[in-house]
Amino acid sequence: MKKLNVILVYDKDENKILMCKRTKEPYKDKYNMVGGKVEENENELEAAYRELYEETGISRQDIKLIHVMNFQYKISDMELEVFCR
Repeated sequence: MKKLNVILVYDKDENKILMCKRTKEPYKDKYNMVGGKVEENENELEAAYRELYEETGISRQDIKLIHVMNFQYKISDMELEVFCR
């Protein structure tokens, strides 16, 4: 099963959420949340921190992520893991 993640990073007052502006196609110049693919032999939390750092420069030392929930899409053979700060 293919695994993906999405990371929801709120400001301290929980009024705003971090979004990234895409620099490549598809959807170039559109906004999306942080996240991506879980690589083979990588645990879910490591993958979330890796994606967060790659896309924003925010490291494990800057933020503590909490696993919130998973969604399974059986038709697509995919699982989406949701993390939050």
